[in-house]
Amino acid sequence: MRNYFNKIELSKDQLMTIFIVAFVGFFLIANYFFGFNLPLYVITLTIGAVLAMKYPHAGLYAIVFLTFIFERFFTLVPIVMGRSEYKIYPIDVLFGAMLIGIMFQLASGTLKLKSRKLDYLLIVFAALAAIYFFVSAFVLKSDVALAFSTAKNYAFYSIFYFATFILIDSKERFRELLAIVFAGAIGILWFVFYGIVVRHGLWSDFTPLSTDGIRTLAFTHGYYLCMALIAGLVYVAYQSNLFSKWLVIVMPFWVLGIIGSMMRHLWISIFAAIVFLIVMFSQTQLVRLRSHAKNYIAIALMFLMVIFYGATLFPRSAAYETLSSSLGMVGSRVTSIANTSGDESIVWRAAVWQQAVKLYIHQPIFGIGLGEKVSVEIGKYRDFVEVRNIHNSFLVILVQMGILGLGLVLALTAMLGWKVLKAKFDDQTLQMGAYITLGILVLHLSSFLFQPYLEANLLGIFFWINLGVLRRISETNN
Repeated sequence: MRNYFNKIELSKDQLMTIFIVAFVGFFLIANYFFGFNLPLYVITLTIGAVLAMKYPHAGLYAIVFLTFIFERFFTLVPIVMGRSEYKIYPIDVLFGAMLIGIMFQLASGTLKLKSRKLDYLLIVFAALAAIYFFVSAFVLKSDVALAFSTAKNYAFYSIFYFATFILIDSKERFRELLAIVFAGAIGILWFVFYGIVVRHGLWSDFTPLSTDGIRTLAFTHGYYLCMALIAGLVYVAYQSNLFSKWLVIVMPFWVLGIIGSMMRHLWISIFAAIVFLIVMFSQTQLVRLRSHAKNYIAIALMFLMVIFYGATLFPRSAAYETLSSSLGMVGSRVTSIANTSGDESIVWRAAVWQQAVKLYIHQPIFGIGLGEKVSVEIGKYRDFVEVRNIHNSFLVILVQMGILGLGLVLALTAMLGWKVLKAKFDDQTLQMGAYITLGILVLHLSSFLFQPYLEANLLGIFFWINLGVLRRISETNN
């Protein structure tokens, strides 16, 4: 991997990725500014789907990049025909076409599939989710649309796991996927700078704050930057080339974006992932990271000295007041992690989780089914909250599908994680891949305790993609 990111040559799949992103991205931008246009949708998505079918690797790369940049405006835009909406999203079209392409290449022998026993854990989980939909919708009479949406996230998008380990079948393919992640994260810098200048993050209103302050970056973009930051740290720890030097410059801005997202659970989760990596790194990697850390600290101190000096000269300036206000909001958000009394978000979570557990106790093995809601009362607040939206993915699966459903997911995750964790790779690229995927897994497992990640496609697909890469790395035999 030493010279890979210094090259400017693009593979055919990377070139096709650019074409898919260009056509589908054109529709997404037009849809955002001017509204849904069916002919444009058909033309652009048809071209994107044909390319994804012909070049399934490019389909996967394009889905990752488009999700990083456009998030819900790529993954949750329905087809509008008259007054009717059909929830077939652009991501579904590309993903479906990609799967068809994979099947054709498997049939022709271009791609290979070697199943393992642990794969059946996810097959059973996906099949159970489909069965739960029919039982919930037509026997238990739950909300059909809600039950279908939940089942789709569990049964359909989990196929990313299989698609990923089939497609990422070599070190070169892993490098290409990593390059797409870095490209998407660099693209998110536009949103970081926009939020800082405007003092309000684009698309950040979808997740309002429970404390005083503003988000300068949307939660989803902050989440994507966390994954990229983990990959960047591992890359910089192992490589000393031109691209690693660029990453050293870019990563502080990713950190700035993550802080600006004001998502406390992301701060906790990325901290846990970084601690994990520090424990796993050898002395050589730690020495290299310490060198970069010293440079960061020196630059930060110089910056603070300039700020304080400017503050003494212009104490009433707008720039100083803006900076002071921003630091105060971040400080308040940080202290709220330890002092949770009166925090509406935490109080709400506690009440919802308590009511959800009360429902679960009656059906501990199989759960209560999909599409259900839980009644919540907090003072004068009264509401029926969707079980899939109780802000804890593990608890959501446990309540809806019982120990059986949650056990399947946790068993697959634990088996893959443990197999890669205990492996020793002679190849540096594989070792980097192992640490990147394990670090992201720690991020996911921590984050899932606070938000419904697996219940939203723009978040959950990266869990399945990461597991797919883990699956491929885990079968490497030294």
